[in-house]
Amino acid sequence: MRTRGMLFGVLLVALAAASQAIAGPRENAYSAVERWAAAFNSGDVENTVASYTPDALVLGAASSSLISNPEELRAYYRATTAAKIQVKLGESSAIVLTDDAVALTGFYEFSQPWKGELVAIPARFTFIVVKRGGDWKILHHHSSTRPSPPK
Repeated sequence: MRTRGMLFGVLLVALAAASQAIAGPRENAYSAVERWAAAFNSGDVENTVASYTPDALVLGAASSSLISNPEELRAYYRATTAAKIQVKLGESSAIVLTDDAVALTGFYEFSQPWKGELVAIPARFTFIVVKRGGDWKILHHHSSTRPSPPK
């Protein structure tokens, strides 16, 4: 029985490695954005910042200035964590620029507790995700609130 369990574990590891090998730049880049969202939602500032390259540029929806270094990024995400903001990824599309660079654009929704209620903030994003040293990281992130549809 123990041998069967070990064999099953080895098979799972092999399947996980094979699925990563099969995934292309588009899927790998989107996985990096999903990891960013998971770190953001967990309130893990360090892992959120680690989702970015050290030279990343960020235009955050809640920022009045360009964020261009890890310390500014930490300060930005400390504030969003303190405000208990969460994000839910929505519809998106991607363009593969090179084998190591992908542009993603789409929609997400932030939510924040306010006066005892959860307030939804529809927003849109652009991410440029690059492969550096074998890891996919965010090089550029632009976020803005999503305008209401015309009436």
